[in-house]
Amino acid sequence: MTNYFFDAGKFVIEGFDEGKPFASFLPGLAGLKGIPMWTFYVNRGQGICSFGVRDKNSPIMEFSPANISYKNVAATGFRTFIKIKGEQEIYEPFQSARPDAAAKRTMTVLPNGLTIEESHAGYGLKTRIHYFNLPNDDYAALVRRVEIENISGREIELELLDGLPEVLPYGVENSSYKEIGNLLRSWMDVYNLENSIPFYKLRSSTNDDAQVSEITSGHFYLSFTSEGEKIAPIVDFEVVFGANTSLAYPDRFAEMPLSELLKLPQYPVNKVPCGFSGVTRTLASGGSLLLSTLVGHVNDIDKINQKSNVLCTEAYITTKAQEAANLTGELTADIATHTSSPLFDAYCQQSYLDNFLRGGYPFIFDNGADGNVVHLYSRKHGDMERDYNFFSLAPEYYSQGNGNFRDMNQNRRNDVFFNPKVGSFNIKMFYSLIQADGYNPLSVLGTSFEVKTEHAHKLETWLEGAAPDHHVELVKLCRGKFTPGRLINYIADHNLTLTVSEDEFLTFILSVSQQNIEASFGEGFWSDHWTYNLDLVEGYLDIFPDKKQELLFDDESYAFYDSPAYVQPRSEKYVLNGDKVRQYGALLEDEEKLHKLHRKAGDTHWLRTDGGHGAIYRSNLFVKMFSLTLNKFATLDPYGMGVEMEGNKPGWNDAMNGLPGLFGSGMSETFELKRNVVFLLDLLADRKNEGKTVELPVEISQFLESVNHSVISVLDGELTQFRYWDTVATAREVYRESVRFGITGLQSVVSLEDLRRVLARFLVKIEEGISQAIALGNGLTPTYFRFEATSFQPVTDDEGKPVISAYGLPKAVVEGFEVFALPYFLEGPTRWLKTLKDRDQAKNVYHSIKKTGLYDPKTSMYQTSVSLEAESHEIGRMRAFTPGWLERESNFLHMTYKYLLELLKAGLYEEFYGELHTSLVPFLDPAVYGRSTLENSSFIATGGNPDPGVHGRGFVARLSGSTAEFLSMWRVMMAGKKVFSVVDGELALSLAPVLPGWLFDERGNLSFTFLGSTEVTYYNPKRADTFGENGAVIKSLKLVYQDGTVIEVASSLLSGGHAEALRRGEIKAIKVVLE
Repeated sequence: MTNYFFDAGKFVIEGFDEGKPFASFLPGLAGLKGIPMWTFYVNRGQGICSFGVRDKNSPIMEFSPANISYKNVAATGFRTFIKIKGEQEIYEPFQSARPDAAAKRTMTVLPNGLTIEESHAGYGLKTRIHYFNLPNDDYAALVRRVEIENISGREIELELLDGLPEVLPYGVENSSYKEIGNLLRSWMDVYNLENSIPFYKLRSSTNDDAQVSEITSGHFYLSFTSEGEKIAPIVDFEVVFGANTSLAYPDRFAEMPLSELLKLPQYPVNKVPCGFSGVTRTLASGGSLLLSTLVGHVNDIDKINQKSNVLCTEAYITTKAQEAANLTGELTADIATHTSSPLFDAYCQQSYLDNFLRGGYPFIFDNGADGNVVHLYSRKHGDMERDYNFFSLAPEYYSQGNGNFRDMNQNRRNDVFFNPKVGSFNIKMFYSLIQADGYNPLSVLGTSFEVKTEHAHKLETWLEGAAPDHHVELVKLCRGKFTPGRLINYIADHNLTLTVSEDEFLTFILSVSQQNIEASFGEGFWSDHWTYNLDLVEGYLDIFPDKKQELLFDDESYAFYDSPAYVQPRSEKYVLNGDKVRQYGALLEDEEKLHKLHRKAGDTHWLRTDGGHGAIYRSNLFVKMFSLTLNKFATLDPYGMGVEMEGNKPGWNDAMNGLPGLFGSGMSETFELKRNVVFLLDLLADRKNEGKTVELPVEISQFLESVNHSVISVLDGELTQFRYWDTVATAREVYRESVRFGITGLQSVVSLEDLRRVLARFLVKIEEGISQAIALGNGLTPTYFRFEATSFQPVTDDEGKPVISAYGLPKAVVEGFEVFALPYFLEGPTRWLKTLKDRDQAKNVYHSIKKTGLYDPKTSMYQTSVSLEAESHEIGRMRAFTPGWLERESNFLHMTYKYLLELLKAGLYEEFYGELHTSLVPFLDPAVYGRSTLENSSFIATGGNPDPGVHGRGFVARLSGSTAEFLSMWRVMMAGKKVFSVVDGELALSLAPVLPGWLFDERGNLSFTFLGSTEVTYYNPKRADTFGENGAVIKSLKLVYQDGTVIEVASSLLSGGHAEALRRGEIKAIKVVLE
């Protein structure tokens, strides 16, 4: 029987090994100056089933997908063998070979750790194991603390063997091990045994190349008792298991006393080594044995050898355990929340943690000016259930990781709310990554730095004083691209002496350096990635409404990412597949461009003038936003409804991967296009912009002129819709060809008033398409369309033979399309809600959705789509998935949370809170959910799944966009939709919480952290809702400044200097009275 409950910040699972299997991970946090590692666990065996450094290709314990880990962890994971005097068999805590009614097992999930416990009445022993990743040191390690306690009423003599049956030496790549693991044994060796700290590594590189390099870094295993006794581990698995290669039972250990076992010769070559620690003890009743083991990675084993006496102490380990626990608490204090529900409060912090594990935690490096924003601790959302994603955590101080454009963009949406010092950093980053054609690279890497050319001599002179004995090597290190972590790690690893502090050293280096955005094309161009950029702008203006003009027009440093891939014109990608026309081979990876401009495909490049040979072209945010809007408007489908998926990838729902081939388009992107147009129109309506002009590259200006002329013609009835589409698509293709290698650098001066008129026409055309789409959906917008060519001509050469495309199929020219709306998906209506200003209209949409199959009555949750059973497999892999699983007809939490957020923002407060109890994870039944209800899942299986046992169960752990949506919900709930505004020329704060009475505690109090530093406490003695006709409203504010000054404000509005002080973080607390 499995029992789940929340207890004082921890989530506890009794009988965890009998519960629904789930996979999760430790957060991989090592602090600013620590080396992170990835660590995965499951609720089987002893939990930990895989760990290593950097990525899957540096495993210490083999990385396996979740379904395989569930099977194997009990054998290949950590093992504990206890030989008890007087017992016939060896006792193995947490074994799963056979049922054991005498064993009571508990798993405790912590924010930055994991504890498992087994109490065995028959053997009279309690085994408690605690795991955490070691923080704040110059090596990476998983710490394992094993405590064996005598809970019997008698003395127990025991021999203990504890450890790992397999430790993969450094240099073994995970994929290679699975394919040629037998061969790789030939390179494996274990060193440093004379120091009782095994060092596992391959002898050399394994590639079949002429250049062979020695491997110097490695994995290590260090074990010691609470008395500080360092234990020489067993590294040859045959010494423990004998010939039992199944690892099911320690045959050799069973045959002889531990003292004799430890004397056996070991041959850890031509086999996968192990790591087992042996201890003999006599435990009095109530007595215990504590064994600590560090399994980790280090670039030089002498680091560990030289300080092993310090490492092998209880003081060191307990200090590190406390530091690990404090680390997550300190980082998530930004969202500290206190309501009537401690579970909800903990969920807020867990969501914040998981959000920055994917998007990065914005750390501000001092550079002597405004500071450099560097996002630490992030990684692509790869894990045992997302085994298809390749994650990476840089094994260095100030560690950064990789990620996808869409994911990082969304997960950083609320950065500026939690830390206003982030400013416009994310806006500049993600708008700069937008290309001249409106697309963007997939892979976003950690930022790098390089010394500005004009400061090179200044740096050399300064380093001569700051590092007199090492300035030559540091100058060399700073000549290329570097990261702060790489610099500080180099200093530590080479024992360099500085005459200044490390902080002063970094501050100066960064003050003479430029920060570089790093990205790479990856694969394909998704149709939705750009849609999240406006959220960043709106989030910034919510905190800095007084800086709108400055943001849009004053900063002229925005660039355009320049990709090595190119979207083919229709003449190259419209092909015949049998008797149907399809859109295949949409992208060209442009070798001609790379050769002509002397570039490498994986490097970061920016649009340049002089046809790609000149300077990087830079402009302001307005130009970037207008260029993006123009490109997307020119990509509306043949009916003028959805935005085309013409870049070989679909939109948000990756599993609709077949739609681009079916000329698919999406209404979700059209609604976002409308938002962009409306935003720009509102901006240009501001009297501050009257009479102003802006410079556009001539290529964009010519493109605009062509599109605008076509819009005028179609609105005046001079062009049919199909001919309009064809004309605009041609203009788009001509424009793309003109910027393929670069731009000329010539500019056109355009008045903002002219652009306002153009955008107004765009909006009319967009609204026509939206109205047509909603009519096709019988009042509820479809999300996707596909198109069939009803009239087309095969392309033939002079001899009448088919012209074959680069994709390998005959080309065709389409002369007419018929549109087909796919069944309802939740995404389209959700994005539609973002554009609606009328609450009643939004309410009608809500009721319409609930009447469709988008609502699952079995789980009382929403799902991605209605049944797709009648659709062709051509639409994508989603059709092949089981209903109620992955993206198909499941509660895909990211989209459900997007929908809930839009209900909240639309003012449908009663509806929002009504759905919250059945859709927000902390309010779900954990016995059904099957895991900690502090942690989100990517999807929850719905009632359409044929297996009733999975209904309501969460799958694919934590790192999803749902955390970003929840943080946005939390913002509105706690502070209101728009917190700062400009009133009578002054900055003003107006808190407008949307909170139900039941979230206030028994005293009527509720508090949260505002802008990452100010504690806001609401006093609502009647515990009334803060919304609705009789909702409680703010009557007064009491401000407590950091210096102790107290200011009383008899109003709900805070304006002028006090509002600015709050934004600067100078106010410690605000006490708010509601009546």
